[in-house]
Amino acid sequence: MKKGRSGRFAAALFLAAALVATLMSPPLRAFESLPDALFLKSGAQTELRFTLPGNAELQTDSAAVISSFDQSASDLGNTVTLTAGDEAGEATLTYRLLGLIPVKTVAVTVETERTLVPGGQSVGVALLTEGVVVVGSSDVGKTPSPAYKAGIRAGDRIVRVGDTPVTGSEQLRSLIAEGGEAVLEIARGEETMVVSVEPALDPADGAYRLGAWVRDSTAGIGTLSFYDPESGAFGALGHAITDVDTGIVLPVGYGGIYESSVVDISKGKSGEPGELLGQFFDAETQLGEVTSNTDYGIFGTMNEEVANPLYPDGLPVGTRADVHTGPAQLLTTLADGEVRAYDCEIVKLNDQSAPATRSMVIKVTDEELLQATGGIVQGMSGSPIVQDGKLVGAITHVFINDPTQGYGVYIEWMLDAADRGETGHSG
Repeated sequence: MKKGRSGRFAAALFLAAALVATLMSPPLRAFESLPDALFLKSGAQTELRFTLPGNAELQTDSAAVISSFDQSASDLGNTVTLTAGDEAGEATLTYRLLGLIPVKTVAVTVETERTLVPGGQSVGVALLTEGVVVVGSSDVGKTPSPAYKAGIRAGDRIVRVGDTPVTGSEQLRSLIAEGGEAVLEIARGEETMVVSVEPALDPADGAYRLGAWVRDSTAGIGTLSFYDPESGAFGALGHAITDVDTGIVLPVGYGGIYESSVVDISKGKSGEPGELLGQFFDAETQLGEVTSNTDYGIFGTMNEEVANPLYPDGLPVGTRADVHTGPAQLLTTLADGEVRAYDCEIVKLNDQSAPATRSMVIKVTDEELLQATGGIVQGMSGSPIVQDGKLVGAITHVFINDPTQGYGVYIEWMLDAADRGETGHSG
């Protein structure tokens, strides 16, 4: 009986040692050089060389995502050939050692080529918030702030009084004008809560007040990033519109983008970011409606088609796999009102497998732009980045201590946010 147990123990030790030796072998270590994710354009073909004996299995919801999947056996393993189909989607490739033990999984994303009209035009942005944003609190005469006592804090949004949606600060004042207990619905991030507040009578003017400072709108200028001629959708800014006091991403009640012109330029220098100084036109010059405000820009639909004189036929979209360090161009509009291309360089790329801001670092190299602005300035946010004949990203922020450099976001992340249509949240 003991002999049988010792035999099985020896066999287990042998198998364990063999497994450890296999795991430490050069062929398996070569798996580390294989990608965890692949991004293929429709019709593209790629090969993956697996250096251990086994077989690959492919899982996908549609055969049109991967049109061909072949394995060729060798003494050491398999070469797997994938051909992307004509349908966008995702697939998972799992390689099993000896057909049993999964040792590598590769996520495959197939994308169809998409053509967009790059922007570069200066646009005015006006946004009315959903509800009103609390930016602070104050006492009402000698009465401590009723809003603060009820638990309302800066960054909260007052979205409803009783059964009535709040559409602006003036309307809010009218809803509490009679005094008495008011039941408020408050939004805080993703959560909502209901609080009761007793407005206090202001001895200065006899009006009832909550003791809260609120904001219901914002406005500024930025740059159009892209226009989709198929859907009529647009993207701009490359980053969220946030409340200047609280930092929250402002939810859209109603918003629009408008024709604007750059009337002056404040040149950037170290420690002092510059700015494009622009002016709005009236409501008759509204270009489109803003429907979402996200960490990756503002999005909505255009009232009319948009053209870019530099690229009248549009540009194919470059995925993050297409982007590389090296020369590129940014498109923007200065005081002459014309969209122009200026030389820049992508000096750093951040490895992002999921949507994130600050995808790349951009350095302005164009002498004309440096002379005019000092580099990247406020108001240029959203300026498209073009590389190798593809639209690959948009300018988002300037480096405070070096205005010749700034951040850009992958256009892929902007399109992803536009397709979701969700409001982002600042972190």
